[in-house]
Amino acid sequence: MKLSGNAVDHFLGSPDPAIAAVLIYGPDRGLVMERCKRLGSSVVDDLSDPFSVVEITAASLKEDSARLGDEARAMSFGGGNRLVRLRSGTDASSALLGDYLDNPAEGSVIIVDADELGPRSSLRKLFEAHDRATAIACYAAEGRELSRSVSEILGEHGVTADRSALELLTNSLGADRAMVRQELLKLALYIGDGGQATADDVAACLVDSGAVSLDQLAFAVGDGKSADADTCLQKTLAEGVNEVAILRALQRHFQRLDLVVSQAGNGKSVSGAMAGLRPPVFFKFKDRFERQARTWSQKGIQHALGVLTDAEVACKSSGTPVSVVCGRAVLAVSRPN
Repeated sequence: MKLSGNAVDHFLGSPDPAIAAVLIYGPDRGLVMERCKRLGSSVVDDLSDPFSVVEITAASLKEDSARLGDEARAMSFGGGNRLVRLRSGTDASSALLGDYLDNPAEGSVIIVDADELGPRSSLRKLFEAHDRATAIACYAAEGRELSRSVSEILGEHGVTADRSALELLTNSLGADRAMVRQELLKLALYIGDGGQATADDVAACLVDSGAVSLDQLAFAVGDGKSADADTCLQKTLAEGVNEVAILRALQRHFQRLDLVVSQAGNGKSVSGAMAGLRPPVFFKFKDRFERQARTWSQKGIQHALGVLTDAEVACKSSGTPVSVVCGRAVLAVSRPN
């Protein structure tokens, strides 16, 4: 059986007693481990109880193939369910698990964790098809799902986030669930129980200062304000961001402008074209981005991209100091167009 969506949360909290083994797999290792722990807590009262819980690795079964069944059928001291955690499962374990599922032990649940498994994986096929097994995939959350996850995790710590903070968190947090939890715990401790996080709180606590400075630089350049752009450039360099990273960030900014201006030229509204950008423009910069999209021509954008691309090549190949090359490019592009 394969589970997805809301069915996953329901199953993790109240697993079907007819299910003898569960495969939890996917590229988001943080989410895999989180779901394994949550399911395990629904099977046994204490995950640290060595008489009810045992962990074995899939690799160890090569030397002792009978161990999986032996551990699952061992009586739990004091009664109750028994949990077997099979770590790092692979297709090499498929036959062994298939034999076990045809004659599973009563009162025992095997939880198998694994990395990403393709549709042809024999392990994945086994758990999706067998009526005594369940497969749960774990992929990185995006968009609304990520926003919902952020709100739920903050809520566990008694903290909420306003719209601007939630948008910034959604755009800046990484994909791995464990890293997301770690970052949000820092934010929760910073805000305090019962508090509400703002975008400024997120920027102060979590968002990399170099990333913030790159945004400020890109918009100063796009605004055509040379003096402000130079100030932002010096700040960004002082924070340790290298010149090539700066030039590439500026290229991305003008590529996004080019996309919006191009769509607007084909009859789409500027705001409508902006709404399709991924990641979306951060709300504090939306007015400036829209103003730039209405000010810059496609010819001007292409010229700016050419200057920035040439500067990146020069940074990698010429003998001119990269700081000079980068500075000249920023000055050239940020002149009123």
